[in-house]
Amino acid sequence: MDRADIALLEALQDDSSRSLAQLAELAGVSSSACHRRIKALEDAGIITGYAAQVDSGRLGLKLQAFVEITLTSQSREAMDRFEAAVGDFDDILECHLMSGQADYLLRVAAIDLEQYDRIHRDCLARLPGVSAMRSAFAIRRIKRWQGYPVPRG
Repeated sequence: MDRADIALLEALQDDSSRSLAQLAELAGVSSSACHRRIKALEDAGIITGYAAQVDSGRLGLKLQAFVEITLTSQSREAMDRFEAAVGDFDDILECHLMSGQADYLLRVAAIDLEQYDRIHRDCLARLPGVSAMRSAFAIRRIKRWQGYPVPRG
């Protein structure tokens, strides 16, 4: 990746709704070169999609929970079953396989504790192979995710 590719990745992560002309200007290339570069970044799997950043609080989802999950077994089969089941629940926003005490870390958003209780009973408690579950609630977001830092050579 050269300077123009780095500029495009940073600009798209900052605001992917910019026009091709604006992106080309930021990257210091022509519009057609900009289009080719973006397509090449998509084809290489570096750009995997485009999405809007949404304010969860304005959607009424004021509660953010992080749930540590420990499985009864760390066999490949047990992990595969758990990971497949996670994909079946829209209430689970993210799932990460972790090192350390917990096997997985999940992120869940809810309107309030009552809805989180429903998610806990109807979703989290139905996940296969869980031996322990610990929830922690975010009090306040300090820094919002802004995209990945792009390595410079």
